[in-house]
Amino acid sequence: MQTFSIPKSLKENMIYTFCPGCDHGVAIRLIAELLDEFGLKENALTAASVGCSVFLYNFLDVDCVEAPHGRALACATGIKRAQPDKFVFTYQGDGDFASIGLAESTHAAARGEAITTICINNTLYGMTGGQLGPTTVLNQITTTSPHGRNREYHGFPLKMTEHIALCDGTAFAARVSLDSPAAIIKAKKAIKKAFEVQLKGLGFGFVEILSSCPTNWKMNPVESHKHIREELTKVYPLGTFKDLTEGL
Repeated sequence: MQTFSIPKSLKENMIYTFCPGCDHGVAIRLIAELLDEFGLKENALTAASVGCSVFLYNFLDVDCVEAPHGRALACATGIKRAQPDKFVFTYQGDGDFASIGLAESTHAAARGEAITTICINNTLYGMTGGQLGPTTVLNQITTTSPHGRNREYHGFPLKMTEHIALCDGTAFAARVSLDSPAAIIKAKKAIKKAFEVQLKGLGFGFVEILSSCPTNWKMNPVESHKHIREELTKVYPLGTFKDLTEGL
């Protein structure tokens, strides 16, 4: 009989704060597993911005800074420069990373900050009620786009991984999903690479995770994962867009 151990980097008495079917829990589990595998638990510092992502401190047993909305990478930059020997990462949502925090995100990548960023993309603002965000896809209905995202009025969704990959300071940029066991395995490999580029001092590491939001999408978890596979990946193709570890 197969048994599953709880990563040491997860808190023993976790307070579960996410909606049923949300993929945040899976993403955090992967991060915890890798913190253990790399032996980083005692040397890691993280910053999470206001939003669903900020509940990271309820789960990970590492020191965590709660940043204002969009400012996780600004805080993380200060942390890394003050304590360059620490492993520093941010955990953010797409609205946080790509809207109010877009300047902080872009310039951290452009500077090549030795930081790892995990960004959960559920194509809207999850915590505050499901409003249209920078990654909301065309025709998607949200609480602030009841007739769907309109290209003439709202513009096009922002493709974060492609954007970050263009920055010279970026060492690794990939987009993954968590819609199936196979996808979860690939997601962990990508996050591992993003950890490695920081540990090797190569520059900024970024992983965008397509994640379900059953509550605001008005779908059940099965429908949500099908939506990711059949619809979102058409707009946001999965894969590695930059990897400076190749050939090392």
